[in-house]
Amino acid sequence: RWDEARKNWGMNINHTRDLVRLANVYYDNSVSTPERREEDLNHVALCTWAFVRSMKRHLSPEEEDENSFRAELYAKLPPQQAEKIINAAHRPNRALQDLS
Repeated sequence: RWDEARKNWGMNINHTRDLVRLANVYYDNSVSTPERREEDLNHVALCTWAFVRSMKRHLSPEEEDENSFRAELYAKLPPQQAEKIINAAHRPNRALQDLS
């Protein structure tokens, strides 16, 4: 079971890296400024990070990771987005919603 979980976690990480990489490759530079491009791609990267971090928290014991999870979200995300993820019934799904 542990080995299967490790493989699935690795696959999850690889897919999220692919998502960020593809966003960088397929971003249409002709319709925005370089500043807007950087802002949009940073948003994709942060939302992807929030999904993976929420999944990690979801799979860890609460006493082991909750305080670090909250601190990291507030440090990296806008306060309203962090609050929505923290207060969600299923945090990974809420973080994934921000990505769509």
